[in-house]
Amino acid sequence: MKRTLSITLILGSLLFFLSSCAPGVSPDEYRALQAELDGAQHEIGEMAEDLAQLEADYQGLQDDYASLQGDYQSSQTSYRKLLERLEQSALVDISWPELKEFLEQDDTDRLTYVENGFDCSGFAITLRDSAARCGIRCAYVEIEFFVEGGHALDAFETTDRGLVYVDSIEADQIAYVKLNELYGVISLDGVKSECIACSGDPARFWGPLNYMTHSNPFSYSYYPDYQRRVKFYGESIEAYNEAVEKYNSGSKKWSYAQLTAWLDNIEALEEDLGSAFYQPGDKVKNIEAYWNQ
Repeated sequence: MKRTLSITLILGSLLFFLSSCAPGVSPDEYRALQAELDGAQHEIGEMAEDLAQLEADYQGLQDDYASLQGDYQSSQTSYRKLLERLEQSALVDISWPELKEFLEQDDTDRLTYVENGFDCSGFAITLRDSAARCGIRCAYVEIEFFVEGGHALDAFETTDRGLVYVDSIEADQIAYVKLNELYGVISLDGVKSECIACSGDPARFWGPLNYMTHSNPFSYSYYPDYQRRVKFYGESIEAYNEAVEKYNSGSKKWSYAQLTAWLDNIEALEEDLGSAFYQPGDKVKNIEAYWNQ
């Protein structure tokens, strides 16, 4: 602020001096004074831009602080709820948002899988016991496949979304289990009530994105639709890469704007599908659930 004031005073002095210059001032002196005046005006302009940027940055920091305060309050509320459940003698069912927060805080998925040692059964038991310590009702689930072998996972009866299967091996995943259907899992961040609708031709995926709504993303019907969207994603990437190659070779079939919008849509769909894509497992022959009480 002091610097701005001094420059303003100098600028004013220069203006006064220039306006009152006697005819005896030489052209060189006049040009030097004019250059100094122009430099001062330019510096004032730059300082005004810097001030505007600082004000914008300050507002951004205030917004971030308010957001962090909200997150902190939410975490504190969730923590108090967990403490209350620890004091309960009976296990209770919880809502899907509460279950999601529990899974994100629980570290079962960060344990190491050991073949014929700490395998799927170990993960399922660990998550069940962790839920019990937090006062949450949970089931240890065993499924049998038509081919040789089976799998163990967990289930929660949520108060707002019904039965939710969870597979915690390597990552927290929502599992999709139904007799005579393929077993499947989707990462937590890929399960959404509203998601990008993959309709139309994947080779023309540059228009405005459309969205679709699922009444229950934990029902088995969500899983085959998710796999269809994953397939659309892969086909669109393949078509996009081919289009870029032809565009770089001189083809006028696509405009630069179309290719840019196409890539933006592919990236949006990738984020919408979640952090990992999984291939379907084997068909489920039998399901046994053992609830803790």
